[in-house]
Amino acid sequence: INDNPHAHLENLKPMPAVHEIIDRCIECGFCEPVCPSRTITSTPRQRIALQRHMARLKHSRDDELMKKFWEHYTYFGEETCAADGLCATVCPVAIDTGKFTKSLRGERSSPRARKVASWVATNYGSSMAAVRRGLKLVDAVRGVLGEKLMTQLAESFREMSGGRIPLWNKWMPKGLPQATFTPTVKGKGRKVVYFPSCVVRSMGPARDDPDQRALYEATLSVLNKAGYDVVYPEGMSELCCGLTFESKGFFEQADKKAAELERELRRVSGNGEIPVLFDTSPCLYAMRCKIEPDLRIYEPVEFIHDHLMDKLRFTKLDKSVAIHVTCSSVKMGLAGKFKALAEACAEKVVAPRNIHCCGFAGDRGFNFPELNEAALDGLTEQLPPEVTWGFSNSRTCEIGLSGNTGIPYQSIVYLVDKCTVAG
Repeated sequence: INDNPHAHLENLKPMPAVHEIIDRCIECGFCEPVCPSRTITSTPRQRIALQRHMARLKHSRDDELMKKFWEHYTYFGEETCAADGLCATVCPVAIDTGKFTKSLRGERSSPRARKVASWVATNYGSSMAAVRRGLKLVDAVRGVLGEKLMTQLAESFREMSGGRIPLWNKWMPKGLPQATFTPTVKGKGRKVVYFPSCVVRSMGPARDDPDQRALYEATLSVLNKAGYDVVYPEGMSELCCGLTFESKGFFEQADKKAAELERELRRVSGNGEIPVLFDTSPCLYAMRCKIEPDLRIYEPVEFIHDHLMDKLRFTKLDKSVAIHVTCSSVKMGLAGKFKALAEACAEKVVAPRNIHCCGFAGDRGFNFPELNEAALDGLTEQLPPEVTWGFSNSRTCEIGLSGNTGIPYQSIVYLVDKCTVAG
């Protein structure tokens, strides 16, 4: 093949060290098929290759070229990375490029941004109250203007702002009133600690969603039918899993909120004696990555499948429904249970193929809707006309799924509640 006896030592592809998270990458590309930004900007492999090229530029001291690379990388590499971590599930050496992106965001965040993050973490209840008021205001404006005019104005404002103003769509949730969570104790012997996520406490259904209840109301209905006494953590308004901070690279604030939540969950659950139910899959996964497994925490699909199905009587709806298994559920190995639970509720369940991360990535879908759109390319074509309702287990993912398919997506808890009675 080659007469040069030193060919194995010469002209090797340069792979300078960049970061411990990504340095083991051999750029095989196994990660690319599951990346939500693969068709619009870059893939994990390409992000790593660009980082290595920039590392070489740094050593060459070509500051001008380095500056230009960073300017382009900000959008193509960092801002449009969903940081979902699905790349690690197919990588031969489990490299999580999303984790690297979060680290990069933290390193490049300004002192002012870190101060704002710390203020929000310390005053979380007030911050979420502002979110609820903002959503209520936007929904009120929509009520006055109508959907068509509201859409036109939203698109115009976003264009005039150069993409700085988040894009509104008709599936934006309504703001919820401040809820009072009162324990439901009937002495039936079954207990669960229920932690409604901050997103669920703030974001209600969209105007066109079939079920207009808050998710925590539907969840409580299912638990009551299954004969569970429900208790809640104290100081709920200030509690958060920390994911909203972690995704932006604010790890100190994320760890602080996760530690606060863990302390309260351990207290109210008797240090793990009572199981804990989260109603949002990404929040549950974030906590599982940070706490010891003696604290038994579950998301809706796993808890209903493992603990409630024998306590409820299911009647299949004569409907075709779609499901979307979130990234966090995939990483926790819950795809099979998700489909099994949906099949217990509906005659036909559509689980579209080759649709991985939805690309909404928390609040990123509001600011970079093109990422959400690219990630769900091909989804609508796989949904039969008779499918008029879809289900997932993350409120923000459901916003993006609804916006790109034109059919409402809600938590699978609503579906379970609709087709069950007490067993």
